[in-house]
Amino acid sequence: MQFRTVIVVAALVVASVAVGSAAFTSGTVDRTANVNVVGDSAAVTGLAPGSASAVYTGTNGELQIDFSNYTNAEGVNGNATYTIGDSNAANETYAFNVTNNDDVSHDYTLSYDYDNSVPTNSSVSFSTYDNTGAGPTDPITLSAGETAYVVTTVNTTDATSANDLSGTLNITAT
Repeated sequence: MQFRTVIVVAALVVASVAVGSAAFTSGTVDRTANVNVVGDSAAVTGLAPGSASAVYTGTNGELQIDFSNYTNAEGVNGNATYTIGDSNAANETYAFNVTNNDDVSHDYTLSYDYDNSVPTNSSVSFSTYDNTGAGPTDPITLSAGETAYVVTTVNTTDATSANDLSGTLNITAT
């Protein structure tokens, strides 16, 4: 009886080693992917300008913020504050909007990175409001198909014509 048990155990060990050594060490699997690049208004994170001339959709379909886009101006005054949008009715008067074109909810955060050093009391900021105009909220949670409205404020306190507040608007969805 013990001899049979030893033979059965030995057979099981040999079988398990044979199965274990049959595993592969590398493999390649190809799948197709469809990644369309579209303009901001039709993208997963939709961006569309409000009615101010300083915020518009450029020829490449990307949202642009450019205070030199006014007909007779090259920029903004120093020691001033400019606001695009109305924080009391942001869903009606806004710089631009952000639409969640994904099929799940996301939290959106807006930040700004300056290209150059900025005077201490100067800033470019973005405040987000929900579809009823309530806010500001940071981050703002948008369900599928929901839109947030953004009011932009440029504060040039302590800035002179030697300063440039240009930079990059970052919109992060998590």
